[in-house]
Amino acid sequence: MRRNQTIIASTIGTLAAISIGYFGVQIFGRDTMYGVSAGMFGIGAGEYLGQVISKKKQRRVVLI
Repeated sequence: MRRNQTIIASTIGTLAAISIGYFGVQIFGRDTMYGVSAGMFGIGAGEYLGQVISKKKQRRVVLI
């Protein structure tokens, strides 16, 4: 049951992203949408690195 929900949510998310991208290009133009996608990629990469760094800091435990 949980796997089916994940597949459905992923499919809906993908279709929504494609439609938003298509209409965004129609309204704002191709160059603007390239800028938006690059910015979103940068935000995602920064968030991922932030999580990796915070997990490394949590592992340091001092035992006395």
